[in-house]
Order: sequence, then C-alpha cells, then structure tokens
Amino acid sequence: MKSSKSVFIALAFVLGIGGALASKAAQTVTPLAASWYVFNGTPSQLSDPSKYSLSPTDPDCTTGSDRCAVLAQPSTSNPNQPNLATITQEEFKN
Repeated sequence: MKSSKSVFIALAFVLGIGGALASKAAQTVTPLAASWYVFNGTPSQLSDPSKYSLSPTDPDCTTGSDRCAVLAQPSTSNPNQPNLATITQEEFKN
C-alpha cells in the first residue's frame, strides 16, 4: 500500500510538471516595422543592401524609371540596411 501511494504521488508530480511546461505559450516573433531606404548606387548595384541608406520619412521621389527608394523591413544583421527580400513598395525617379 505504501509503495502504491508513493507511485501515485510521483506520477502526480510528473504530470504536474509536464502540464506546467505544456501550458507555456510559444513566443511569437514580431516582425520589424518596414522603413524607407534611399538607393545610392548604380543600376547594377540594386541587389546590394550596402547601397541603401535609412530614411526617416518617405523620400517622395518623382515618377521615373530609376529606383530611388524602397520600403522594406530592416536587415537583422544591420538595421541601417534593408532586407531586400521584404520590399513592399518602390519609388522611382528620372
């Protein structure tokens, strides 16, 4: 009787610990806010993040054919550069 009581207490303890761990919510990663980055390079450098500089506001480029700026999330390794895979908007100039 004493051993079955010990087994029951041990089982309740293990289930309690397991339940506490299972009820922890998974942390969600909040994506960084998109920012404007002005393009400072040549057309052959469009895919080089180091050729973009962070802009505090929308640069309001005029319509044209050359990339002026992009709206993108910051790079995780350097927030002063865009993650070019996350571009959601482009602006062009003449």
